[in-house]
Amino acid sequence: MMPRVVVTGEGMITAAGAGIDAAQEALWSGKTVIAPSERLNGALMADVGEFDPTPWLGNKGVRVLDRGTRLLCIAAQMALTASKYTAVAEGDPDLGLVVGTLFGGVHSIASFDWTGITEGPNWVSPMEFANTVINAPAGQAAIKQKLRGVNSTVCSGLASGLYAMSYAADFLRFGRARYLLTGGMEEVCEETSLGFRKLGLSSPSGAVHPFAETRDGAAPGEGAAIWMLETAETAEARGVEPMFEILGFGAVYDAHPTIGYNPRGEGAAAAIRMAIANSELKPEDIGGIIASANGSPAGDEMEARALKAVFGDSLTGLPLCAPKALFGESMGAGGAIGALVAGFALRRGELPPTAGASAANGLQLSSSAQALRGENILINAFSCDGNNASLVVRSWKK
Repeated sequence: MMPRVVVTGEGMITAAGAGIDAAQEALWSGKTVIAPSERLNGALMADVGEFDPTPWLGNKGVRVLDRGTRLLCIAAQMALTASKYTAVAEGDPDLGLVVGTLFGGVHSIASFDWTGITEGPNWVSPMEFANTVINAPAGQAAIKQKLRGVNSTVCSGLASGLYAMSYAADFLRFGRARYLLTGGMEEVCEETSLGFRKLGLSSPSGAVHPFAETRDGAAPGEGAAIWMLETAETAEARGVEPMFEILGFGAVYDAHPTIGYNPRGEGAAAAIRMAIANSELKPEDIGGIIASANGSPAGDEMEARALKAVFGDSLTGLPLCAPKALFGESMGAGGAIGALVAGFALRRGELPPTAGASAANGLQLSSSAQALRGENILINAFSCDGNNASLVVRSWKK
């Protein structure tokens, strides 16, 4: 029998604030934090803004960390503290990190390359190169937190954070690690903001309304969300009561065009079915859904079709929340943020409101909190590059 993988700590920093209390307060307020960014010339986004990492990370070695890595390090520190894990002073080979990201430190990459192109290679700082590789945030966080175990970066589009959590859970089930911090991170900068606009992903109206008939696009978001995972056995040996259990994961790739959703939603539906089956459950056992919807006309329609294909008539009355209406499309961090939102919902026994929700597509979306219909929550993370991922979690019970 495979070991049970449980969550013993959580950490989060987003535009809603630093820490899980700030995130929960914002979620249950029913309001959005998507607004014009003072940092980036009024561009519409869910922006963390200027922040001081030293309360969590101290002063030493912080200057060399770029924005996204600082967000990741803060969330990891929060999760470690919450898990009551006592790290070995010189670093613990049993403790590692698996993180999902779409771009990594994209501003560092762009800055480094632009300097080389415009000023010449002699003007490029070698100190900046360390932040330009896609796994730099995970590597820098491991150095900062003295994580000497597994260190992996997963890049699977908008589903990266959820893929990372599943990857970490499998490492634990097969005995390849004892403790793993896992989740997702992403920063928003000039380059990502411009990319959203150039690709036509940004909402022209400035209002993000997942699944609504009036939806016209998304808004970029940033942040980091991390869980501390271990097996039930190691948690018991440490005298720590788990919070949640990871039951099952499903992933299917079904790219349609190069950048675009499969309008039929076949891959998304297959990922949902796989996650439920791997959890040894049936669709009717799901008590609530954390949707991937971000306000994209095509993406939201695809997810709605997938949900209807899996749940059929039982979808009526099944509570659903679309947290990207609050946090924005935080790309590689989006699935991990959704997973932490599921944990909040399990703790409270209800899904949070969806900011600006309106009844659409026959889905049980609400601007008020909704009681869960059961003990298992489905989290979706569907990407416009064809990556579809779903995860099922529930509160811990022996």
